[in-house]
Amino acid sequence: METKTYFFGPDSHFFKQGFYMQDENKNIVYEAKMLKQSLIGSMNFEFNNHVSNKVEEHKIGHTLTTEESGIFGAFSTKSSFKYDGKNIWDYLHEEGIRIDSSLAKGKIGMSYTVSLKGNVIATIEMASMNGKSIITNNHCFNVTTNIENIDLVFLTTFAIARTEQTFYD
Repeated sequence: METKTYFFGPDSHFFKQGFYMQDENKNIVYEAKMLKQSLIGSMNFEFNNHVSNKVEEHKIGHTLTTEESGIFGAFSTKSSFKYDGKNIWDYLHEEGIRIDSSLAKGKIGMSYTVSLKGNVIATIEMASMNGKSIITNNHCFNVTTNIENIDLVFLTTFAIARTEQTFYD
């Protein structure tokens, strides 16, 4: 199956917290739109796969982040949100997703290798909004995958973008 690189970025509506993924021609192939903002409780999101025309609504909780100190002052950050009432990392783990992280090559940022049941299905690399800077941000990514895995890869990228997790398993 042919792989392509897509750009994943935040929706321009500040209060809506949505994300989109577009191809090299700037066609939207996938998006998550917030339908209902909630100060307390879950927010309603519409996940729209424009390739298969599959549209699903999911309840997304607010992101919770904690930092833990370790031996010799080392620390880790645990960050997650609820996806239809379940911790997002637990949900992805149950689906067979594993994520390995490393420093990105040639950029200031991170790179993630995503596996599904032991097979690599995507590479997610932090990017900049204009795609030309070596300085990245934690809401923009270049995502290389094949179209067959786009649903899980988009959700995984969505989870990385919404959290501040410092390690994955």
